[in-house]
Amino acid sequence: MDGRARRWQQHNDARRRRIVQAAIELIEAEGPDVTLQAIGEQAGLSRSVVYRHFADRRELDVAVQIHVLEGLWAQLLPAVELRGTVRETIERAIRVYVTWSVEHPRLHRLADYDVASDGNGPLQRGLEMVAARISEVIVAAFQLLGADVSEADRASADPLVFGLVGMVFSTVRRWVHLGEKYPDADAMVDLLTESVWALLEARGRAYGLSLDPDRPLDELLS
Repeated sequence: MDGRARRWQQHNDARRRRIVQAAIELIEAEGPDVTLQAIGEQAGLSRSVVYRHFADRRELDVAVQIHVLEGLWAQLLPAVELRGTVRETIERAIRVYVTWSVEHPRLHRLADYDVASDGNGPLQRGLEMVAARISEVIVAAFQLLGADVSEADRASADPLVFGLVGMVFSTVRRWVHLGEKYPDADAMVDLLTESVWALLEARGRAYGLSLDPDRPLDELLS
């Protein structure tokens, strides 16, 4: 790619980002049913220019959803690490998600909708990425605690954790949808933390382990 083509590509990329950002600003302010005309005006561009970069509304929605979810994953994934106690580790990741949902309810509604026609859109791929990360952490933690993790256990960790992540997302989705914020965010974080811990404790018992959720992990894993 020569210099002129590179500059043109950079120009087009900048306009796409500008359109996506304008869409996010409007969705945050007015909800997901904003028009392409309004998005173009927010971006300072004509509707024809918007169509030049996005073939239709669905393509723009996918780009917006990718951007929104990337922002969420960037906050969530660093929280999924073995630091503090088991309870604190679970609570930290859940609080990031619940707090984001409270602060961005309209973006949550958009992010929650799988815009891909094959069911493998940004949301599904993101959930799989988060589940894979959590699965790695859980399997590694059980092994450090001396559990004999078989190949069957390792293989089953993926669907089990994916279901666990789906439970958390579905619970928060319903809670946000109801709009009453009752119980409040702190109570919802506590509820989900205890629910996730209950499953981990059950798996620990299956390995013959007695886990203390409030013992520092560096002591537990030493």
